Amino acid sequence: MGQDAKAEVTRDMVEKMLACFDKLSSPDGVLKVELRGNGLFVLNPKTGTYETVGIARMSPAMDHLR
Repeated sequence: MGQDAKAEVTRDMVEKMLACFDKLSSPDGVLKVELRGNGLFVLNPKTGTYETVGIARMSPAMDHLR
């Protein structure tokens, strides 16, 4: 660990993390999140895969999708 990261998080993203907390948290009650680019992901400890929480803002490179 020891690395700092910053993320923009919307209310919807926080609500989604709360809604899935019990399902996706470790047995000791910790939710492991990962910041990739401008997206936030939560590790599913049962499957070992990351589930998308959301993206607070689209990157300028994705403006064509709006």
